[in-house]
Amino acid sequence: MANYQMWNTWGRTRSPKNLNGPPGTAVSVLPNTNALLGITESAEGYATENQRYLHVLLTDANATNPTNALSIYGYCHAFQRWFEIPESEAGGEGQNTANAASAFSVSDSSRAPAVQVPSDREYRRYDISGIDKVAFVNADPDEVVVFAACSTF
Repeated sequence: MANYQMWNTWGRTRSPKNLNGPPGTAVSVLPNTNALLGITESAEGYATENQRYLHVLLTDANATNPTNALSIYGYCHAFQRWFEIPESEAGGEGQNTANAASAFSVSDSSRAPAVQVPSDREYRRYDISGIDKVAFVNADPDEVVVFAACSTF
């Protein structure tokens, strides 16, 4: 049986650690930003433990329609506010200096998740230095499966 203790020990991490526990576990996706309103931290989202990078893999949940865009939000204790994380520079490298939001989507693969091929998925990496929590929003959370992890390197 696999040892899943690695996900709950952060510190400086070379290998991405799944935000929702054991490897292969998807994160929860919110249907809207209602839980992220106001000026205090909500119970929603996932702690980043001050890691530098957020790794996101978006897959189709074999929905019958093309998927809506997935948006990624960050929370900073110093601001006490949620905000949309900007997209990374071209190719997903470097700082998030682009002035566009991080929203991205995946095409409807028309395949069950068990038989999807790598080209049915979309991967992004974001520099999240200073972001304390992240949350994921899709207008129809049942259309997508989102995996998220954080790492220092």
